[in-house]
Amino acid sequence: MNDPLEVASPSSREPLRGGRLIGARQEGGSANPPTADPAAHRHRWVARLGLAGSVLGVIAGAVQAAVGSRIPEWTGAKASPIALGLLTVALSAVAGWAAWRQRGPRLSVAGRAACALALAGPGLLCLSTAGRLWYPSALLMVIAGTMTIDSWPDTAKMLAVNWFRILLGALGGCQLLMAAGAPPALALVGFVGGVSLIAAAGWRSASRSVIAGLMVVGILPFAILGWAGIGPPLVAVTAALIAVPALRDTAERPAAGGGTR
Repeated sequence: MNDPLEVASPSSREPLRGGRLIGARQEGGSANPPTADPAAHRHRWVARLGLAGSVLGVIAGAVQAAVGSRIPEWTGAKASPIALGLLTVALSAVAGWAAWRQRGPRLSVAGRAACALALAGPGLLCLSTAGRLWYPSALLMVIAGTMTIDSWPDTAKMLAVNWFRILLGALGGCQLLMAAGAPPALALVGFVGGVSLIAAAGWRSASRSVIAGLMVVGILPFAILGWAGIGPPLVAVTAALIAVPALRDTAERPAAGGGTR
């Protein structure tokens, strides 16, 4: 009589332990499952942390815009809670998009660095827009931004070559902050200008004329309307100096690369 703990297989009869066939092998394969990609696993965690920080950031921005003046000890007692709250919501949405975008397995070093900056940048920047309400989002976004990078040496080399893009994007962020506390007309111009500078910094495939147009929109209107202050003219002068290597890089790119990057 056959042992009830044994089953017949096409090639052999092997005992069962715990209800599973021991020694079973797929034809031409191994019983062990393939090892998961650690980078893909980390990217999934970045998406979770970044999206969680983004959702909490949107809530913090909404609270700042709605009742920020009533809870100054939590919102930082800002003079323009509505504008800063809306800016917080917008930057939180950008961070959420970056958290989702970095999941792409074929993202370049520059693309991954851009996603990291889009996470860590708002995470630090909005500490000045939403007060204590932003602390959880800041922690989650900075951690997620740090984990986004796959190769720090390659990223450092890329940043050293594209330093002017980093500074230009940072100036755009500073302009957004100044616009949030400005009068309505200046705030609108500053917001458009800040977004234009950030777009000029990150839009690597744009033509020279497009980059030049974005820089003009980002530099001149805000500086002209805010000439009486210190911040707008200073941002304009600095951005104008950075525009020289940025436009030179755009002009030399087709000749150096021979195609798209």
